[in-house]
Amino acid sequence: MPKNNKTTIALSIIVAAIIIAGAILYVARPKTTVAPAASNSQPSLADKGLSIDGLPVLGDPKAPATILEFGDFQCIACVRFFAMAEPQITKDLINTGKANMVFKILDFIGPESIDAAEAAECSADQGKFWEMHDAIYNAELNEVKANKNNENSGNLTKNFFVSTAKNLGMDVNQFTSCYDSQKYASKIASFYTDAGKALGGLISTPSIFVIKNGVGQKVDNPFDVTSFEKIVNQ
Repeated sequence: MPKNNKTTIALSIIVAAIIIAGAILYVARPKTTVAPAASNSQPSLADKGLSIDGLPVLGDPKAPATILEFGDFQCIACVRFFAMAEPQITKDLINTGKANMVFKILDFIGPESIDAAEAAECSADQGKFWEMHDAIYNAELNEVKANKNNENSGNLTKNFFVSTAKNLGMDVNQFTSCYDSQKYASKIASFYTDAGKALGGLISTPSIFVIKNGVGQKVDNPFDVTSFEKIVNQ
């Protein structure tokens, strides 16, 4: 797993990047939609764990390429990707209609990852998946900026998720009922199965693929935005 969240060096790098980047912590998000069912011309994507059926889509659902991320909300490298690479990807590829983006949640770091995954999926019921996604990652960034260990630190609580749902204009009762019932536990477990297929059993986060013309290509260095552009534009 490309993360080392217990070293001062890693935290210092991220904090420095956050200070330099400043405004990139809040990404301007295009309209969220839902991925259409895959056509019969792309049966191999599901076999490889890369199906995007029914996932909330960031950007134009008809874009010629899809960026698929496997990530855990507490993964320090995922936090870094969110803060340092994703804003540029959104600006250059998502907002221009060249690609859209979807997210398969992994929750292996601990109980707060499990709760965050459930909160994000429950938010998708009300069309707010990406808004909750951003809120959770910004909360994790705050932990990093405070030089804290962001894993299971007590910041991703039910109160946080419910308060965020309210701030995002969701039906709080509906959200809370969904969250308390762990409605999406089996769906989230299926994402872990998909990650195993996509990554040959060696699961690491963030692991990102670009899907174009029915073929998924893994991005070797997700922090190099030009690598996304090369695949999308080829």
